[in-house]
Amino acid sequence: MPRYYFHVHDGTDRDRDLVGTEVADIHEARTEAVNVARKLCHLWDDLPPGALNSMAIEVADETDHIVLTVPFSAGIGSS
Repeated sequence: MPRYYFHVHDGTDRDRDLVGTEVADIHEARTEAVNVARKLCHLWDDLPPGALNSMAIEVADETDHIVLTVPFSAGIGSS
């Protein structure tokens, strides 16, 4: 299975995922990115209004090429 890396981008800086996660394909990687965004939205619920709007999960492949960007808004309101 391919390994994808789920970097957290806050609009300015990137917190790099150095371990990555093995998932079946890019579709599963997107699902995982939405789940990560959802969890972080719940953890960071005390941020100022609108702060999450500039944040995203950047999904990189094994060559560190960004293949997908999932905005945190994809996780807002999800349960």
